[in-house]
Amino acid sequence: MVVRASVVVVSMCLAFTGCGGGLQPVRGKVTLPDGKPAANSQGVFDGPIGGKTISARGDVQADGSFELSTAQPGDGVPLGKYRVQVNPPPVVDAEAAQRAPFHPKFSDFSTSGLEFEVKAGGNDFTIQLTK
Repeated sequence: MVVRASVVVVSMCLAFTGCGGGLQPVRGKVTLPDGKPAANSQGVFDGPIGGKTISARGDVQADGSFELSTAQPGDGVPLGKYRVQVNPPPVVDAEAAQRAPFHPKFSDFSTSGLEFEVKAGGNDFTIQLTK
């Protein structure tokens, strides 16, 4: 009975993550054109993996670092190639004139020009934004 339950759990895990690759840790750093951290922005990875579109997100911390999550905080990302966009920090004052601290092209998968491949083992990506 226990063996059968274990087989079901393992099968479910393999179905979600693909052919045994599992979720891989993905970390990185996002910096603004002046080299300062892109704090409070958000990195988004999106790709067709195993016949499904997978989207993973990670909030950029004060030091510019991020860690991607697919379903649970820090759980990682399936193996594969991803398009990437960086969302600017949320608007704090809706009445104040605000501009994103980086070029708006980075906030759209089709114009960002950012692509990364998640491989088995550690994945540490640096994203340098421009004006």
